[in-house]
Amino acid sequence: MGGLATDYCVRHSVLDALKAGFEVTLLTDAVRGVEVQPGDSARALAEMKTAGADFRVTVEVLEE
Repeated sequence: MGGLATDYCVRHSVLDALKAGFEVTLLTDAVRGVEVQPGDSARALAEMKTAGADFRVTVEVLEE
């Protein structure tokens, strides 16, 4: 998964997909945060990781 914004739309989509039982790979080089408050994106990434999202960069997925 990639998109805007890491700390809002991406975060909710990843967490909802994980709750629904999907495996989720977050393309860390294909997301950007809004950062309304400093650290929002880092907190969102940590929450997604803790919830079970796999983190990769695009080239890793394309090489499979």
